[in-house]
Amino acid sequence: MTITPRTFFSAVACALLSLNACAQTPANHQGPYLPPELRTPAPSKPASGQALHNEAMAKLKQRFDQADLDADRSITREEAKRAGLGFIDANFDDIDVSGRGKVSFDDVRKFLAQRGK
Repeated sequence: MTITPRTFFSAVACALLSLNACAQTPANHQGPYLPPELRTPAPSKPASGQALHNEAMAKLKQRFDQADLDADRSITREEAKRAGLGFIDANFDDIDVSGRGKVSFDDVRKFLAQRGK
């Protein structure tokens, strides 16, 4: 079998075009037969109720822990100010019922629970 230059170049061109087409297909392409609602994940519902409360408390706990520079599981008014915890700073005297100059996260949680009633 003799391959002419024209046949050879045609085969190479077809191979290059098919490689180019494959390279343009996204890796996560699921095909046209899949319904649109199944192609992309549904957006998650925003947190509400107890889930929202838990999420907010987890974020507050994380910020509280970052503010606790000496790692004694409590923060002073100055640490609260430095960390930008304005709510704790503004209500520090009401949160610090024992008057020791430091508040724990449990103190903050109790204050929030009492304030919510």
